[in-house]
Amino acid sequence: MRTTAASTPRRRALPPRSTDPRRVSAERAASDELETWRERAIPVANAPLEADDLVQLLRDCVATLSLDPAIAADFTVATVHYYRRKDIIDPPDGRTAAARYDVRHVWQIAAARLAGFLGLLTLAEARTAMRGMATPELLGFLAARVVDARARTALRTAPALHVARPLHAPTSARRAVFDAVVMSLTGDAWCIIPRDHAAHRSPDAARDLVNALAAAFHLDPTR
Repeated sequence: MRTTAASTPRRRALPPRSTDPRRVSAERAASDELETWRERAIPVANAPLEADDLVQLLRDCVATLSLDPAIAADFTVATVHYYRRKDIIDPPDGRTAAARYDVRHVWQIAAARLAGFLGLLTLAEARTAMRGMATPELLGFLAARVVDARARTALRTAPALHVARPLHAPTSARRAVFDAVVMSLTGDAWCIIPRDHAAHRSPDAARDLVNALAAAFHLDPTR
C-alpha cells in the first residue's frame, strides 16, 4: 500500500535539545547514572530477560534514580504485553511464554513511561519518537526524560516564595504577596509561577501556559 503524507504518523515536536551547559551536564550525569544502574542490575548487557524481569527492573531503576514511585507503581506484566502489542517496544526474541527481552527493552519502557507520566507524549507518540533510535540515542532520550522528571519534582517541592503581585494584576488576584516558585530557564531567564497555578498539576494547563508565554512574545508556539 502506498503511504501518503496524510497516513504517515506525525511525530510530536519535543523541546529541542538544550545547549544550556547546565542542562547538557544534567543529561550526561543522568545517562551515567542509568549506565551505572544497568551494570549493577543487568551485569551481562545481552542477558535474556522475561516480562516480569522488565517490571522489576523498571521499579528498581525508578527507585535507584530517586524518581517519583508513581511512574512504575502500576506497571505490570500485562503492561509489558500491551506495550508489545502496540509496538511501543521492539519485538522480543521468541513469542508468548518463550519471549525474551534485553536491556534495550528496559530503556524503551522507561522512556515511554516517563514521557507519558510527564505529559510530554502519548504512548503512540513515544513509539513514533523512539522508532529507529540507536541504543545510545535511546539512552540519551531516556536521560533527558529523567532530567525532566527531576525538574518537575524539584518544582513541586520547592519552598514557597513570597512575591509582590504587580499592580496591573487582575483585581480578583490582587494581594500584597502570593506563594510562588521560580523556574530557571535557558539564557539566564526566570519564570515565576504561582504555587496554586493549575500548570503544576495538569500537563494541559502547562501547555496553555507555554502558549500564553509565546503569545506574549508574539510568537507562534507551533513553529
